[in-house]
Amino acid sequence: MKRMNTDPTEYVVFDVETNGLKSKQADLLSISFYKPDDGKEYSKFLPLELNRKIVTTHINGITEQDLVGATALTQLEFDRIVEEFELEKRIILIYAGGNFDASFLSAYMKRHRILGFEKLNFYNFKKNIISSRFSHGNITKDNLCSIFKVDGVKTVHSGSNDCKLEWKLFEKMEGYFYLVTEGNGEDNVFRLNEDYIIPASLLSSHPNLSYILSERPYIECQSTPVKAFEIDAKGIEKFQTNITGMTIEHLINSMLDVDVQNSRQFLLKNKLKLDFIGKIPNGVLMMPMSFNPDGTVTALHKEDMQMEKRINSTNKNLKEQIRPLVDFIKYEIFKNERILSQELVVDYENNILALCDLSTDKTILEIKTDNADALAYKEQFFYEAKGRAIYHLKMEWVKDRNTDLLKKIIFHLSFVDAHVGTPSSSNWTRGKREEKRARRITEIQKYLSSSDISLVSFTNISSPIRLQCKNCGYEWFVGYAVLEKKIPNCPKCNPKIKGRTRTTISKEEQMKHRADNYYEKILQKSNHTIVAMNYIGAKDDVDAICVTCGYKWKSRADHLVDRCWCPICKKGKS
Repeated sequence: MKRMNTDPTEYVVFDVETNGLKSKQADLLSISFYKPDDGKEYSKFLPLELNRKIVTTHINGITEQDLVGATALTQLEFDRIVEEFELEKRIILIYAGGNFDASFLSAYMKRHRILGFEKLNFYNFKKNIISSRFSHGNITKDNLCSIFKVDGVKTVHSGSNDCKLEWKLFEKMEGYFYLVTEGNGEDNVFRLNEDYIIPASLLSSHPNLSYILSERPYIECQSTPVKAFEIDAKGIEKFQTNITGMTIEHLINSMLDVDVQNSRQFLLKNKLKLDFIGKIPNGVLMMPMSFNPDGTVTALHKEDMQMEKRINSTNKNLKEQIRPLVDFIKYEIFKNERILSQELVVDYENNILALCDLSTDKTILEIKTDNADALAYKEQFFYEAKGRAIYHLKMEWVKDRNTDLLKKIIFHLSFVDAHVGTPSSSNWTRGKREEKRARRITEIQKYLSSSDISLVSFTNISSPIRLQCKNCGYEWFVGYAVLEKKIPNCPKCNPKIKGRTRTTISKEEQMKHRADNYYEKILQKSNHTIVAMNYIGAKDDVDAICVTCGYKWKSRADHLVDRCWCPICKKGKS
């Protein structure tokens, strides 16, 4: 687990204040930069352009009076900021959900035709906070500042102050990654280390784990329906939080008379490897209860007695109807063998552990009370199975369309094939990217299938897409956004004509055409791993970007054709 460098000479902190959450609809109200090594600051208010009035004053304190006399950012001003703050040489730190700050700056620069955004290297250090995708919006910068004892947090935010707070927080985090786990009323924050074995169940719920486990194998998964069991939902409730999951799993365990495995000592010892940092309130209170051998539960607090009755009433009605399902699991899936519950499986090579809901020597079965596809849990299935047959039981909660009341529950039982991906998908990061690219190619091909246009090449949605006319064979490039709006006509078969005179290709268009051809040549030679930008001529420099590792460098155009590889990736392989 590589620790990040926190040398202040390598960073600039960036923060924005906005008039909403969507960069194409809400105005950028201010931008702020901060150099932590010498304390240099820059802040600028920007005038309203997209909106009539400010609606976020309660968040950022910016009023319309503040914007009186404000001017739009110009290319000259931006170039000066780049030079003074060394933006092209340093990593630009942000802390935001979904790269919020960078997205707003990018959209603003596009609207004002300011060049240079692609040369900036942003790092969102929220990636270092590994929290659940189902978190309750409490993993905020302010809450983290509180547990890391960073002073200076204000109720009303400002870009300049936020920049300094973000740097102090980044310093306090010392380049480590932090795991956030849900507790009773509070989330627990721990500092991760290489000794801690990651539970496989977190791989789907905590997406930022991918940044520190990027070298784990990429898992492919297919599921095949086996059988479905439908029951009447009368007298059955679906409870909040994880009560439904725990109680239904307990009910099925009791009906199967499973042998519960006790791995508490191992799990506790593993958890003690983590360094506890602090707690963040989450507003979610769990119900402490004990599980009885007959499938019922007992609340440990008097105030939960009414909930206990509702849970046990639901389980009673379930128990009366799911006997055929339980018998099928016992005799058809597990062949009447002794069934274990909570069997511990550890993959020491990848530093991942898993607990099986139900298992025997030959088979595992995972119980999920949602209706998500097996793909959502493919890694958990893979690490639990360790070569065994995999089954997935999921629940579909069907409501009446007219009354919105629960009408029926369908238990779907599927066989799952989860295995290590193809050689081209040797690790999680590369495999995930290839999976997404392949899916997008299929979507585009289907989209174009009824037209006279076919897809030649696709790298990603940020890069030009090469199309070909089926009638004349002419090839050209379009942007993804343009293609999304409308299938274009072939420029050769349908030339733009002004009056009766056909337009000729300008020098700028010729240059663009040559640049597009060069771009495609580099993509093909590098197997879609290198993007070349700003092509002028064979003897001039181009900007090259490695899609695999993100490294950027300059190379003479003809030299890049001859040596079409990333120097960093090549060095790593040698």
